[in-house]
Amino acid sequence: MNPAFQLSRLQKIDTELDHINQRQQEIIRLIQDESLVEEVQHRLDGITTELNSVAGILRKLEEKNSQLQLKLQEDEHALYGGKVRLPRELQDLQNDIASLKKQISALDDEQFKTMIQVEDLEKKRAEIEVELTKAQSVFATRVAGLKGENSSLEKKKENLQTERLAAIQNVDSISLEKYDSLRKSKRGLAVALVTDQACSACGATLTPADWQAARSPQRLVICTSCGRILYAG
Repeated sequence: MNPAFQLSRLQKIDTELDHINQRQQEIIRLIQDESLVEEVQHRLDGITTELNSVAGILRKLEEKNSQLQLKLQEDEHALYGGKVRLPRELQDLQNDIASLKKQISALDDEQFKTMIQVEDLEKKRAEIEVELTKAQSVFATRVAGLKGENSSLEKKKENLQTERLAAIQNVDSISLEKYDSLRKSKRGLAVALVTDQACSACGATLTPADWQAARSPQRLVICTSCGRILYAG
């Protein structure tokens, strides 16, 4: 049998297997790449942390406002209840009430602004939650598609491996050893086709003698430029 033909057949199978393996590695990387979901989740975590912080500030403002309101009620009750009659004490109560009302007014303004801020943050968080759900759905769909592709590739790989075992049976051990050695040193391409009397791998033009030899079914011809096995078809 023509050794160059058998090795070119083996090369074709191995090249397909290489492509499948490369694609399967890429599929694994893509399945593990959750950067899209993680980016949205990161923003959601950030807005949630900010919202919790602002909501905590709002609670403290509400608590302080309630305390001031209670104190105001007590002072007003004391002022108008008739228990305090001394002018000095009445004046102090009036001053306290005026101060409390001023503080409450300032707190009301701050509380309102904080409430608006909380509402804005809650709206943003809701929007990001929707975005996260979409991102998770897109990722899940992508993963399902990639797993389906990988399953198809695995079946194709099994068929090619069966073909490879059959092809090896037609190659002598010396030629196979040469082929395997070149596959390792030439980045997977051990056999190059001869196209227009030139090596398709490196582009070097063959001498007439080498071209004729490459067409011979009886021997292996090596490209004098790149060292690959030549197959002229």
